[in-house]
Amino acid sequence: MKTVVSVSHPTLRHVAEAAGVSQMTVSRALGGRGRIAEATRAKIVMIAERLRYRPDPEVAKLMHHLRVRKRRQFQSVMVGLTTRRPDDQEWYFQAVVAGAAARAAGRGYGFEVVHVSPTGKNWTVVKRTLRGRGVEGVLFLPSQALVDLSGLLDWGNFSMVSASASVTGPTSHRVSPHHFDNSLMLCRNLVQGGSRRIGLVVSADHEVRTSHGFAAAVLWHGANEAAHAVPPLVIREGAELRRWFAREAPDTIIANELSSAREYARSLGLKIGGAVRFAVTSLMEEKHEGVSGIDERPGAIGGAAAEMLAGMVERRERGRPESPAVTLLNGRWVP
Repeated sequence: MKTVVSVSHPTLRHVAEAAGVSQMTVSRALGGRGRIAEATRAKIVMIAERLRYRPDPEVAKLMHHLRVRKRRQFQSVMVGLTTRRPDDQEWYFQAVVAGAAARAAGRGYGFEVVHVSPTGKNWTVVKRTLRGRGVEGVLFLPSQALVDLSGLLDWGNFSMVSASASVTGPTSHRVSPHHFDNSLMLCRNLVQGGSRRIGLVVSADHEVRTSHGFAAAVLWHGANEAAHAVPPLVIREGAELRRWFAREAPDTIIANELSSAREYARSLGLKIGGAVRFAVTSLMEEKHEGVSGIDERPGAIGGAAAEMLAGMVERRERGRPESPAVTLLNGRWVP
């Protein structure tokens, strides 16, 4: 390493000369871009600190603009990873995919959905696929069950954002429905419609996925606003549901989705649209059978996640974030 000579206004060239490397290597090392040996990166950082080198913000903005233009010209690809099959017709999943694909296209990126086996069977193929397509950004899409993909890839080489809490690893920024606010909105609108004893029934798996947002909102509403507080039921088997219903006598039952509401009604010998009202925390916008609820706006969630990911790719933000952030989007009441 050459002797580090102090200069009044150090530039990238001064750092490169002192380190015995190219200016491009210095730029990549200080910007956290490219594959550079850790020893070389550490040496460059040390020299830059000794010289008190600070990048010119106007030059930095110009280089960012040029990189973005170049990347869009040769359209980068974002990949959505999920344990669901790409042709899975589950409406929430498809709405997230559509929102993400539309926003990615608006930012000049291609978007593809890639199936990942939850057991790791096709992980080698997925790795090869992502490398072969030059993928820089990965979006974690809703999966059928909680899944940890930490061991799938070296995540330090990718920008990543999650559009679902169903992917428990690797740690990433996430865009999600505001489950607490949405559930509180649901309870308040149900009260305006005449409900007095509102009970929530939710599976243990879904309760974990939503960070207990549904139950927390219903409990808060019961303690502070409701005429009668009904304790939520985290359900594991059918007998629990029947005992809870007999004990608490709710006049309204909140489920997480329409299929669950139908299942609970069938188990209790009730009829959708009958004396006991049913509502759901995630309802399609289109016509539904006498069930009110919250449209969680999954298309907007997918779009916001893709927008966040595009920004990270363009800023070369790679790997697990030190301080993972969660962006919460409010839904809307569907009577």
